[in-house]
Amino acid sequence: MTADGTSPSGNSAPQLEGLIIRAPERGDRDDILGVVRDAFSRDERDASEELDIVLSTWEVGTAPYHLEFVAVADGIIAGHVLAAPGDLGGREVVAVAPLAVSPPFQRRGIGRSLMTRLLHGAEAADLPLVVLLGLPAYYGQFGFEPSGPLGICYPTVGEDNPHFLVRRFASYDPSYRGDFTYRWETAQG
Repeated sequence: MTADGTSPSGNSAPQLEGLIIRAPERGDRDDILGVVRDAFSRDERDASEELDIVLSTWEVGTAPYHLEFVAVADGIIAGHVLAAPGDLGGREVVAVAPLAVSPPFQRRGIGRSLMTRLLHGAEAADLPLVVLLGLPAYYGQFGFEPSGPLGICYPTVGEDNPHFLVRRFASYDPSYRGDFTYRWETAQG
């Protein structure tokens, strides 16, 4: 199960009518943090790790590509996705920071809509690739593939971890290799 409630097979309920995907506005931050908290909190865990990723990314600044989006459904923020800048072998790339959908809105296509918008924006910005840590069965529907065979590693989770994934675009070339680090990780270190 992903944080948007979609099963790894991609099955979901019908998409919401009138769903709006837009860039966040100044007053949206508390609502965004609420969505992330609610999407990732379970009986056995809290969402502190995902909240820290969003807050840390905001603190160091997002990539210049403006790849942060909220989903507005029924007049409220129901989902959020953010591209966090990072370094891959000395080159700037972006990674999907948490894709989150509030539980009452899960399984209705919001996560899919947010991810599609982010990937279209990354491709339009002529980025070579986007990386993320997630479920291969779910993110495979968006063209993500394992990073290990491409020579890309996120040391935090280990070499050849099947959950660290890459989505390549037209400007990708095989010289994009090495260890990935989020910009917020180096700022904290």
